[in-house]
Amino acid sequence: MYESMLDSVLFARDKYLNPNGMLFPDRAVLYLAVAEDEKYRDEKMTFWDNVYGVNMKIMKQWVITEPIVETINK
Repeated sequence: MYESMLDSVLFARDKYLNPNGMLFPDRAVLYLAVAEDEKYRDEKMTFWDNVYGVNMKIMKQWVITEPIVETINK
């Protein structure tokens, strides 16, 4: 979902599928693990205190509601 693979599937569908053809997804697998890194979160939040000399603290209320998607090694 995050890497927006749907766009690739729709492009292939539109380019290669016969006009009367049908597309049936076989399957999708999504692996998810929730973790919290307080130091990392704080770094992301304190960034808004001084954005190149501009106080952007007002952004924190929106930023905190957005998930941070990261890929980590085992």
